[in-house]
Amino acid sequence: MSLLPVGLRGACGGAPPATGWPGMVIQGNTAYLASTDQIMAVDIAPDTPDATRQKWAVKPDANTSIGYHSRPALSTDGKTLVFGSDLVTGNAGAVIAIDLDKVAVKWTYPATDTEANPGSIFGGVVIVSNTAYFAGGSGALYALDVETGTPKWPKPFDTGARIWSTPAVSGTLAFVASQDHHLYAVNTADGTLAWRYPAEGDSEIGTLAGSPSVLGDRVYFGSFDSNMYALDLNGKLQWKFQAAGRLWGPPAEISGTLYFGDLSGDVYALDAATGQSKWPEQPPPLEGGIVATPLVTADAIYVGTDQFKLYALGINNGRSVWQGPFVGQDGETMLTTPVLVGDSLLVQPMLSGANPVRLYSINKVTGAEQWRFPLPPANK
Repeated sequence: MSLLPVGLRGACGGAPPATGWPGMVIQGNTAYLASTDQIMAVDIAPDTPDATRQKWAVKPDANTSIGYHSRPALSTDGKTLVFGSDLVTGNAGAVIAIDLDKVAVKWTYPATDTEANPGSIFGGVVIVSNTAYFAGGSGALYALDVETGTPKWPKPFDTGARIWSTPAVSGTLAFVASQDHHLYAVNTADGTLAWRYPAEGDSEIGTLAGSPSVLGDRVYFGSFDSNMYALDLNGKLQWKFQAAGRLWGPPAEISGTLYFGDLSGDVYALDAATGQSKWPEQPPPLEGGIVATPLVTADAIYVGTDQFKLYALGINNGRSVWQGPFVGQDGETMLTTPVLVGDSLLVQPMLSGANPVRLYSINKVTGAEQWRFPLPPANK
């Protein structure tokens, strides 16, 4: 049985979670990590001495009730890091930009008390064409200029219900999933509604806690009604697929096949065009619920669960290719997508207590740990 993290248990009602899960973005040999009350830059080169991996760590706000749990984003020129925050004692947050040359705060939004507060931000920031898109617990989607932090729209697009998801942007549309049970397509030019699904008068669907994903000419998203939905970019349903458990993260795609998991631990491979299963039989479920989008390569599917495990599965049958899963420590849960760097998987778990941030490098072929940041205590 899946042991759901705090944020999943409360997704259909009640207060937002006290914390989100961590985020990471990589540039060259540096991983920028958001976790608890700080932002870190970590050297991920394999030959770097473990004791010197940390390049810097900053706490943009001295308020100890501020947390940073959403995935950061890098500007196109790689000089600005943008990330969201959350107030662990209530529904308030901000977006902060760091000048990476100076390692100093460049701007903060909202900049004044008169600007709308986005609420706690658990989804990631997306940067497209010098515009940072994000959404928060207040239920609105925002678009800011990456250089200045000033709004690009006359007002945020308000869905009326909290948002935990990361927006997806394609062409002239930004897509965001709201917990009012709708997916919204918003015009990037001015923040006005293009369409929403389901449309008015259509049958209601389940809660949308996770993010949409635009792949080619379709947008895909999962729901707590256990359906994966495929829409065209005009909002017309192309197909839906009924999974065994609730769906949080969007699918990954490679060679016309979608891969995703559900909160019951099942992993699926579907034809992106038709929604039909591509595997000869459904593999047995993994131990724990799957929140994040899998990492899919030409050789394997890498997927983490809320039961402290990371699996490598065969791309043609969904069965384990490692001798056993990689097992986290100290109550770690694998709620983010691994990142492939060379022959290594970088995994940032969510911690239950222990250190404020942790990063593993794992051999993609064997699942063996190669290094860990920070170093474990001497008695471990």
